[in-house]
Amino acid sequence: MQFASSGRIVVVAQWVLAVLLPAFVFLGRGFVGAELGWMAVIGIVYGWVTIPLLLIPPVITLFDTAARQAGTVRELYAIFTALLWFGLLLAGVSIPDSGDSGHLTSAVSAWTGASYEFSSSLFTAGAGVAVLAWIAAIVVAVRGAQLGRRPA
Repeated sequence: MQFASSGRIVVVAQWVLAVLLPAFVFLGRGFVGAELGWMAVIGIVYGWVTIPLLLIPPVITLFDTAARQAGTVRELYAIFTALLWFGLLLAGVSIPDSGDSGHLTSAVSAWTGASYEFSSSLFTAGAGVAVLAWIAAIVVAVRGAQLGRRPA
């Protein structure tokens, strides 16, 4: 497993985005054109659980001594982490939300005029990519930690 040339960015951004991306998915999307409804309330109450979950892969990378000494991360880890971020951004701009009066407009719907169903499909795709990338990032981080502890 090679070290990523963009790994220094990932080393810092993975900690920051683990907090900012859940906040964007549940609340920050209102700044880019989405209407906020019950999903924002659910995010305020239960969204904080996603932050420790998103911090699991970065914590595991701390045990990859070879990468930590180089100040970077493994290339596959950087790829899966970028996919995770992309999935969360896509989920944030397309998350279906509703209020007491019915369906509300997502950011994608506000930008393009897309239907609620299309926005919901995009959310499903983005959330699916994020979950699969999160699992893959954990697997790759564990593998990197194992490789980093081997004697040279």
